[in-house]
Amino acid sequence: MTKISLIKCRSYQPDEIRAAVRRSLDLLGGISAFVRPSQKVLIKPNMLSYHHPDKAITTHPAFLEAVIELVKSAGGIPVVGDSPIGSARHIEEYWKVTGFYEVCKRQGAELVAFEKSGVHKKPFNGRNYHLAKPVLDADVIINLPKLKTHNLTLLTCAVKNMYGAVPGLNKSMYHREAPLPMDFSKLLLDIYTLAKPQLNIVDAIIGMDGNGPSAGDPKPIGMIMAGEDGVAIDCLAAHLLGMDPMKVPTNLLARKFNLGETHLKNIEMLGDAIEVRKDFKWPPTWAYSFIPSFLAKHLAKLFWIRPAIDPAKCVNCGACVESCPTSAISSSEPTPVFNYKLCINCLCCQEICPQHAVYRQRSLIAKLVR
Repeated sequence: MTKISLIKCRSYQPDEIRAAVRRSLDLLGGISAFVRPSQKVLIKPNMLSYHHPDKAITTHPAFLEAVIELVKSAGGIPVVGDSPIGSARHIEEYWKVTGFYEVCKRQGAELVAFEKSGVHKKPFNGRNYHLAKPVLDADVIINLPKLKTHNLTLLTCAVKNMYGAVPGLNKSMYHREAPLPMDFSKLLLDIYTLAKPQLNIVDAIIGMDGNGPSAGDPKPIGMIMAGEDGVAIDCLAAHLLGMDPMKVPTNLLARKFNLGETHLKNIEMLGDAIEVRKDFKWPPTWAYSFIPSFLAKHLAKLFWIRPAIDPAKCVNCGACVESCPTSAISSSEPTPVFNYKLCINCLCCQEICPQHAVYRQRSLIAKLVR
């Protein structure tokens, strides 16, 4: 049986979160089952974009700090890193606004910028993957995802969070190569398999529902999940939020390719009893995440969803222009403009927008299917 610990935790108060994180790992054998003295431990939070932790977009700094303390208690050497979209020139600002800088300074943990740390090229499943050097050089990887909805993959949790192992512009290349949800989800599974974190600890104390991963609503969930198998965690997370796990493309493909445990009957839940939620709002795109690529091409003129800009919210900061993987957004006044012939609907622009000015525009048929 695959073991996943579930621990109730209602707030980010230091004492409560320390106790909850420690208990989640004690049920799995304790931190010493994963970290040995002098090992370099890469801690990979979700540092999606330039937002304060109260927005529930990034892993909370108090959660990160609790994990760093445990790693140090086992004699490990903690290193914290991620590669947020559009951060290549501003990574220090991201560290400060997310609260990670103060935590790492206080704990003496190194913060690494994946874009500046070199890459390893790894051939896998017919594609060359470029992964940040600190990811493949670490002795141990601890994955700290934030539990949220996602407009392309329905859910972002353990598997999706390891996409941050890909530095900088390489993410844009992969979005161009795999623009549809199923294709992109296969790519995510490849990256997770290559990076293969030894431990996943999920910040699901306050998650996000609705229009995630950055424009949704903070949602109190009140739990921490931990386990070695990220696929099992994602399947259980979807179930606990009221969704059939096989509606999540990465889970469906993981079952197809036998990557991790996808059958709930084979997952042993340790710790606290967590009720299945019935009030979780999913992205309006979820119903058509499974359209096959050959049908998508034929339906494109009638059935589409695409990004658009709300001029009332846009401050013309240029973040969307910088982050677009296909250069489909151009600088203009009063707001940037889209070239929809180049747009692949990856919605990176929506993820990165600090003002939540990018929204999803739907065709009439798409609105009816919603």
